[in-house]
Amino acid sequence: MRWRLQSRIVALLILVVLAAQLATFAVVHVATGRSVSTQLEGELAVAERVWQRFYDARSRQLLESTLVLADDFGFKAAVASGDAATMASALRNQAARIGADAAVLLGPDGDWRAGLEGADPAAQSRALAPLLARAREEGFALSVVDFGNGLHVMALLPVLAPDQIGWVAIGSTFGDDYAGDFRGLTGIHASFAREEGGALVVHASSLDPGARAALAAVAPAALAPDRRIRPMDLAGDRYFALSEPVSGADAVRVVLQGSLDEAMAPYATLKDRILLLSGLSALIALGVAGLLGRGISRPVVRLAEAAQRIQSGDYSQPIEARGKDEISGLASALGHMQQGIAAREERILHQANHDALTGLPNRARARDHLERTLAEPRPDGHACAVLMLDLDRFKEINDTLGHGFGDQVLQEVGKRLRLAVRPDDLVARLGGDEFMVIMREVEREHAPRRARALLAQLREPLDLPSTRINLDCSIGLVLSPDHGDDAQTLLRRADIALYDAKETRSGVAVYQPGRDEVHLRQLALMGDLRQSVARRELSLKFQPKVDLASRQVRHVEALLRWQHPTLGAVPPDEFIPLAERSGFVHELTRFVLEEALRQNAAWRAEGLDLGVAINLSAMDLMDADLPDFIHDCQRRHKVPPAKIILEVTEGALMRDVDYAVRMLHRLRAGGIRLSIDDFGTGYSSLAQLKRMPVDELKIDKSFVMQMTEGSDDAVIVRSTIELGHNMGLSVIAEGVESDSSLALLTQYRCDMVQGYLFSPPLAGAELYAWCQRFAGAEA
Repeated sequence: MRWRLQSRIVALLILVVLAAQLATFAVVHVATGRSVSTQLEGELAVAERVWQRFYDARSRQLLESTLVLADDFGFKAAVASGDAATMASALRNQAARIGADAAVLLGPDGDWRAGLEGADPAAQSRALAPLLARAREEGFALSVVDFGNGLHVMALLPVLAPDQIGWVAIGSTFGDDYAGDFRGLTGIHASFAREEGGALVVHASSLDPGARAALAAVAPAALAPDRRIRPMDLAGDRYFALSEPVSGADAVRVVLQGSLDEAMAPYATLKDRILLLSGLSALIALGVAGLLGRGISRPVVRLAEAAQRIQSGDYSQPIEARGKDEISGLASALGHMQQGIAAREERILHQANHDALTGLPNRARARDHLERTLAEPRPDGHACAVLMLDLDRFKEINDTLGHGFGDQVLQEVGKRLRLAVRPDDLVARLGGDEFMVIMREVEREHAPRRARALLAQLREPLDLPSTRINLDCSIGLVLSPDHGDDAQTLLRRADIALYDAKETRSGVAVYQPGRDEVHLRQLALMGDLRQSVARRELSLKFQPKVDLASRQVRHVEALLRWQHPTLGAVPPDEFIPLAERSGFVHELTRFVLEEALRQNAAWRAEGLDLGVAINLSAMDLMDADLPDFIHDCQRRHKVPPAKIILEVTEGALMRDVDYAVRMLHRLRAGGIRLSIDDFGTGYSSLAQLKRMPVDELKIDKSFVMQMTEGSDDAVIVRSTIELGHNMGLSVIAEGVESDSSLALLTQYRCDMVQGYLFSPPLAGAELYAWCQRFAGAEA
């Protein structure tokens, strides 16, 4: 009986332990399946939020890149030019610089102007039509479009100067690499699909080819974009899938897939060990079995709670992993995944708002900061100052020392700017070599002084590991509310002030009221100037030069005039600098040479033998092909070289004296006469003047117009005439408008005079008639 009872007790205990183990195994199996499913659903929910941040962050980067391009002055000038080749070249260069896969330039009305090579303009226009409609309503548009060769994420922004002169769209490929990047970030597969003709078309995916083909065979209704998590079987593998429309492109769905088989794989070994433990547990006490059950169930509950926290976006509470069993390993992996997702989200947000090279806030962050600063109250007498900075000759640093060295320079400039401003001021890098400083509160009268102090800091020698360089910088300064009370106006006017600082080489320039209108007029004129020759809006006028000794007309000066179809007569003092700035001055000079020599040939055919003087700009002296063009033009029109006088301003010669002297010798070698125009205003030395192979000095009209006996102007004019004669040069005085000035010039033995006292500039036929009358009157 005793042994039978003992056997029964042992058997009962064994049966109880086995039953408990089997029950424990069943509980673990069910709990594990539910936990993994819950975890996977949680990961999908987390992945959905990460997707939104991932897509939004990349879209913001794309939008910022597009905004940088749309705000780039050189690109605006290219768009404003209206020249197709110029616009296409600028678009290609800018797209390559920011790494864009697709780029399109549209006109203000949406007509296609330029795109990357190999693209179909018609397909691009059709694909961008919905974005263009949205951008006209909202000011910008961002969506996924199909150009026929794949999906692209496209950002569309207006190009303002400041009025709209076009639309620019920049995009990146929305394909397998895009999905693969998201897979690498979250571990969740992503597929991009849309319904076409009642079937699901998968455009891109991180799935393997078999699963991708299986996904394409799924009925579209089974993946309705309602953000519900559904089980799915793809090529024999189990997945949980979640579908939702891509933000801004409802026709395109993103399908997030988490593999249930991959998630359950770590638990296969765990189940085998539990079965082994169940066999051995028949010899172990009931208490050990209870402890084992408790040891298994509690970690699973903690993992489920942690998965729910991650699902809700709470990454603050760490996941504890105790022990070295499989569940602890899973808890550790889940903890690392939580930390990784939190770090990646933080990194994505930081990258979206900061410059990768210098670590400074980028344009978007600076604009947001400026808007918040403008909304804050300020004490009386204080203003918010915005400084736009641009390094001078930074391209030369890149070209000479390399882009790596240029990056070091930009990093050091960023550090120096941060050290030079107050803690509550913001320093941002806008792109390239352009920086911005926002001073929250500064006394109005002290703002220029602080800007100059900042400039002095940047001009200090920069010590780098490989060399020591000196930097220079131009700064445009605007104040709020003096120059505007919104961010867009202040940034535009800061750009204008920066341009004025670079143009005048003053270092610091404060925005001057009314420059907005001047800037807009200049942009319009630069664009129209390129079409002026083809539209026959340009013409030449000729002003005679009278030889005082013989009282005969020896030379005439060719003067360019522009009759704009809407603005009327545009003075040369306005459009010639614009031509030099836009690089169009070479075409203008060739036009003047061609027309002047053609007219000279016509006069010679009628018996009027005159020399014709033509003005050259400083940029013309840098044109190595100019002498060949002049000689070819002279031969075609059969004008003797001695009848051609090229007038070069003294200031233009002083920009690069050595190169100018070489160019003048090339021109002089062909028999052409050379004249220094506006003499007395260019600060040239006698040593430099002696080197130049010139034939004439032309006294600037500022010394002649107000000249009276005994005045300082008279002393300068008389000394210049004597200097020219002593050097064997002819001397011409321009701006002669009174008999008293003419009498003094005759007394000083000036060779030739020119001015309204004799005649204003005349057209070719009118000048011929005037010369006939003048010759008759003098006779």
